[in-house]
Amino acid sequence: MKKIINVLIYLFIHTAVIASDKVLIITHQFNRPDLIGIQHKTFQHFLEDEYEFVVFNDANNENMAAQITNACISCNIRCIRVPQEIHTRPYLPREPRDPLHRPNIRHANCIQYSMDILGFDHNGIVVIIDSDMFLIRPLHITAYMQDKDIASLVKGSINDVIYLCPALSFFNMSTLPDKNSLNFNCGMANGAIVDSGGWTYYYLKNHPNIQIEYFDSIWSYNLFCSHNIESKPVDNSTPREIKINTYKQLGFNDKEINFFLQQPDTFEIYFDKHFLHYRAGTNYNNLSQNFHHHKLKIFNEFLDNILQD
Repeated sequence: MKKIINVLIYLFIHTAVIASDKVLIITHQFNRPDLIGIQHKTFQHFLEDEYEFVVFNDANNENMAAQITNACISCNIRCIRVPQEIHTRPYLPREPRDPLHRPNIRHANCIQYSMDILGFDHNGIVVIIDSDMFLIRPLHITAYMQDKDIASLVKGSINDVIYLCPALSFFNMSTLPDKNSLNFNCGMANGAIVDSGGWTYYYLKNHPNIQIEYFDSIWSYNLFCSHNIESKPVDNSTPREIKINTYKQLGFNDKEINFFLQQPDTFEIYFDKHFLHYRAGTNYNNLSQNFHHHKLKIFNEFLDNILQD
């Protein structure tokens, strides 16, 4: 009887510890310190959990690194400098001709490093999120993850290679089996070319019984014309009223609809309209400054608007 009581006490304390753990939010910053404060504000406004927001500073020069650090200090956010030598060791397995500083290779290194030194040791929910991903609706992550081990965006490739997209992924570290075997590398997986997070294919394959939920996505850029291609002129032949009715049917509110009616509309919406993805915030696709100036203007106006509620 005493043994049973001790077990029950242990389970009660253990459950309480898990329940009290803050959600750990991890992002990786390369060259957009201006987005740190905005992302911070959206978590403060819409996230209903207790949480800690940690920025891993992966700037490739000390001037940008200082700007990222200062942005974190001004928001009272924990900032961890990524040692730049992890990109040349290399930190994750690489092929001889791989360009070690290609954006997705750097991204994969950073994710793995942040999980190795922080995420895997957290006894609760860990969120990996892109630095240009923003919460735009109220959300209680702990409640949502109550019966799940993983919730994530997902990508697919040839040879039935399905893997987690770390632009937005939730991990329940208190329930995940063999969690340290999660590998976020890019490159090749089962004969398919995969982006950062691609090697999570092997984890999913080896753990078929984990409870996993995949997020939905809406890409405003080709919602009406599937042949639209980013960085090319947008086909705007769809009448405004049809767009408005479509957005309403999809469940968007008036502020969101007004935002999407503006150009350029190269934004994505994830997880039942909870997250807005700016897309290519680091400008890895080399679009013009005029393009980003207008895009950032309408983006900032929208966020200022919804954060007033």
